[in-house]
Amino acid sequence: MRICAARLKAANPVLFFIAVSVMNRHTVAQSVIEGRIIDSNKNAVPQANVMLLKSGDSSLVRASISGKDGSYSFHNVPGGGYMVMAASVGYSRSYSEYLFVEENKNIVTVAPLTLTETFTSLREVTVSAKKPLLEQKVDRLVINVANSITSAGNTALQVLERSAGVVVNRQNNTIAILGKEGVNIMINGKLSYMPASAVVQMLDGMGAGNIEKIELITTPPANLDAEGKAGYINIVLKQNDNFGTNGSFSGTMGYGKGWVTQANLNFNQRKGKINIFGDLSFSRIKSSFPATSYSRISNNGNIYEVYGNLDRMDTTRQHNARAGLDYQLSSHTVVGILLTSNGRWFRQSEHSAGSFYLNGKLDTLVTGANSELNNWQHYGINLNLQHDFAKGGNLSFNVYYLHYKNDQPVNYYTRYYNKSGTFIFDETTRSGKLTPLHFWVGAIDYSKKLSDKINIGTGIKGTIAAFENDGSFERFVQLNWTKDPSLSATYTLKEDYSAAYVSLNVAASKKTTVQGGLRYEYTNSNLGTESVKNIVDRHYGKLFPSLFVSYKLNEKNTVSLSYSTRISRPTFNDLAPFTYYGIRNSLLTGNPGLQPAIAHAITAGYSFKKYFFSVSFTKEDNAITGFQPNVDSTFHRTILTPENLENQKLVSVVLSVPVTVASWWGMQYNITGVWQQVNALFKNEQVRIEQKNIRINMTQSFTLPKEFSIELSGYYQSPNANGILLFKSSGSIDFGVRKKLGARDAINFTVSNIANSNDFRAYTDLPEQNIVGNIHLRFFWRTFKLTYTRNFGKEKLKSSRNRITGAEDEKSRVQY
Repeated sequence: MRICAARLKAANPVLFFIAVSVMNRHTVAQSVIEGRIIDSNKNAVPQANVMLLKSGDSSLVRASISGKDGSYSFHNVPGGGYMVMAASVGYSRSYSEYLFVEENKNIVTVAPLTLTETFTSLREVTVSAKKPLLEQKVDRLVINVANSITSAGNTALQVLERSAGVVVNRQNNTIAILGKEGVNIMINGKLSYMPASAVVQMLDGMGAGNIEKIELITTPPANLDAEGKAGYINIVLKQNDNFGTNGSFSGTMGYGKGWVTQANLNFNQRKGKINIFGDLSFSRIKSSFPATSYSRISNNGNIYEVYGNLDRMDTTRQHNARAGLDYQLSSHTVVGILLTSNGRWFRQSEHSAGSFYLNGKLDTLVTGANSELNNWQHYGINLNLQHDFAKGGNLSFNVYYLHYKNDQPVNYYTRYYNKSGTFIFDETTRSGKLTPLHFWVGAIDYSKKLSDKINIGTGIKGTIAAFENDGSFERFVQLNWTKDPSLSATYTLKEDYSAAYVSLNVAASKKTTVQGGLRYEYTNSNLGTESVKNIVDRHYGKLFPSLFVSYKLNEKNTVSLSYSTRISRPTFNDLAPFTYYGIRNSLLTGNPGLQPAIAHAITAGYSFKKYFFSVSFTKEDNAITGFQPNVDSTFHRTILTPENLENQKLVSVVLSVPVTVASWWGMQYNITGVWQQVNALFKNEQVRIEQKNIRINMTQSFTLPKEFSIELSGYYQSPNANGILLFKSSGSIDFGVRKKLGARDAINFTVSNIANSNDFRAYTDLPEQNIVGNIHLRFFWRTFKLTYTRNFGKEKLKSSRNRITGAEDEKSRVQY
């Protein structure tokens, strides 16, 4: 056959960015690769699947089926390094040797590939390839949620709460890794862009049944945004690579201090050049949340003390939906569209009681009846394109729009009594918060393998963000609602920033790998109201370097060293003031004066087989900490607001220890130790708090006869700190048993928080600063759950494409 080709002139990455929009195809001098597929008796194997793979990353180039005589051929093959893989039902796979195709060579003949018959069933292969629950890698910890029995029927947030080194603060709606807050949440490699509080709430409604794994990325490279000192949490949803229609669904029913219901569905339909995929989860959780609190305020020699009790019932409904389509324009180009939606409907009713003491004697009694709605709605659309160049380059383009809207009205009714219990007066108030958020994001990323030892990546990104926060507080006086102007305002924030990065990955030797990167980000941010302009008006740019070095001592031992600089910008919720009352003398609000924080981190690691040990040090200037108590002694109330600390220093030590006791019994221990020093300025006085804490995560897995398996997991968190707020110890023990019902079905029974020990207990004891108080919340109760799971669709022929689309490989973005 005559092969026609034309040579493409060399171009640098910048020219590729320009040219990709007008290039329909490119040609180089191309060749033919041919060969035969035979069995162990040297007979031809017809109808075998034959795939041409790139030698560098095993990505698919072409696919074919062998003829009656076992022959196959690939035409119009560009120059480069390849290998051929053959597979057929009832045979083990076979791979060719490395093939180098010269651009001017017409035909390359591959030695016959021999397929060996195998009598192992598909089910047996699946079991033997089962991933461990936890995989500790150099730059991340991978939690294989799909393999966890005790995760069945849980939410994504509950899985994170039981993960090594992760601390979830439900009161402040924050997530920390290794003692550091400022975590970015990604879904399949895409940042959520939601405010931190909304992310926590979204994860609390996302069923674990649709999650394949969770990656805790503590050493992000330069191609990921510099936002967030703690790194990234990437939630990877289940996907299916089989032809035809495939997927799974699960349903959960449980009871704690209320009913728990959950349903999850994921599907994939792949035919020809089109792949349609999606997932849907729904949950409804009802539970009781009791709380107690205490505060003490000193003013002009008088001591004011408040004891509070809260009895709250919450009902939360939530859905998460995702649907996408990928279309393969050619063997080198894939375009896709992805639609996302999330809705959360929160209903709360609570009764509170407060006892006010003056100088140790009862003065006033207060009771309250409050109700709250907190609704979040989200939708987004992403358009993406990924193109693989013949000489090893890869270009991806993404643009997407995201919209969020939060509506949070709260009604308060309060009655006051004297110390004898005689009614004095009542008060009716209400607060409101309506916040729409909009994001436009565009990004281009290019990577190229310059040689067998050097890979380069570069990219640019632009973001435009805007939001309005209409916060109000009103009192019902003389049959009319009167707005309190000191607690009401409409804030508007406009923010845009651009970024560019370059990264280099070098295999310096057979034992040494070096990865370096430099990222530059420039930010414009403006916050104001109709009456007060430019409350915040910032324009700043900064370089963020990163360096990672890994040295392989031998096949079993590896050491690594990394350094990075990162930024934590104030979230929208932290900047925009709002008002939320607990009891009458305690309220939460935002802080428009927050400054961005800069963190410098260095980490050293050592791995031996599956064991891993690391030590890291982080210093963060202007560290942003969650709701911190400030005292208004004039009105005898405590105001909780996010604050900037002078700095925060952290030393964390991580030890991962897997233990195989027997073929049917395995254990995993992850131990995280943290030393923390907080330096803050309160009322012009220096405050320093030092604390050490340890977190231990344990999992015990047992494989029993007759398709039964058992898992016992738990964690212990010693006392720790968040700014000047100190937390007491907490922990949980969970138990689960799984019974497989054939190849497709399974049923799980789980008991979470068996000892009712997973409580939120925090306190502040700084009498010299007039800040003394504590709070005890119970977010969790012992809960029993039953979950049924079923897989559906074809299980045989695997997809002939082995690619990552723009919808699945999009670079992460910054979280506000």
